[in-house]
Amino acid sequence: MGTWIALLGAGALCGFLNVAASSGSAITLPLLIALGLPPAIANGTNRLPVLVGMASAIWRFEQSKVIPWRLCLKLLPAFLISALVGAQMAAMLPMEHIRLLVHIAVVLALVLLMTKPQRWLREGDPESTRQNPSLPLLVMTTGIGLWTGLIVLDSGTYLLMSLVLVGGLALQQASAVKAVLIGAATVVSLAVFIHSGQVAWGAALPLMLGSALGGWLGALLALGPNARVWIYRLLIAVLVLELSAMLLGWQHPAMPLMKI
Repeated sequence: MGTWIALLGAGALCGFLNVAASSGSAITLPLLIALGLPPAIANGTNRLPVLVGMASAIWRFEQSKVIPWRLCLKLLPAFLISALVGAQMAAMLPMEHIRLLVHIAVVLALVLLMTKPQRWLREGDPESTRQNPSLPLLVMTTGIGLWTGLIVLDSGTYLLMSLVLVGGLALQQASAVKAVLIGAATVVSLAVFIHSGQVAWGAALPLMLGSALGGWLGALLALGPNARVWIYRLLIAVLVLELSAMLLGWQHPAMPLMKI
């Protein structure tokens, strides 16, 4: 019973962080591995709460009519294709190179967040979601799709950055687009894991239930008053914790689990 409750709570926190900020898997993956699941099965099992949390958030965002579907559908094909390419690259790059990329990515993301924070707290341009995505935005989201397949870590943070700083979206709109893109990429990766039999359904069930609640709560935060401020603070907090852990020599659970 205690294990089930721990999985339920971890799923809720995972869903909330993935929707409101990023890196919810830093909660669930270590727990699954600590419970004795082999890394590959833990990785596959973890995709279920990620998917359910994003689906719950998408449902809540859609209820509030804040998802710019035209923009999502324009960005989605290249994002999915590049994520699949990144997954293939993950098997070829030496671990030392991948670890260096992770450290650089976390530091760069934190620097970009801390530089001119007013860019993150602006209202956003309503017209930006009605127009075709610009070439720079397409290039950046395609690159982030590659990163999602290659390393996964902080892909949500980089998606928010590209959508806000390059696409001109407000953080609330960017959170909705992020949920759609990462949710779709998770469907693709989950199908691979299920086909390979690398999902522990018993452990996945409480994670999924918790993540459904957490994703819904994360969407509520993104839609609520002062949402931009809270999302911005959460992003900084997550990155500071990741950077602190890396400086202390902690290995992120995504490191040995690079494939999407």
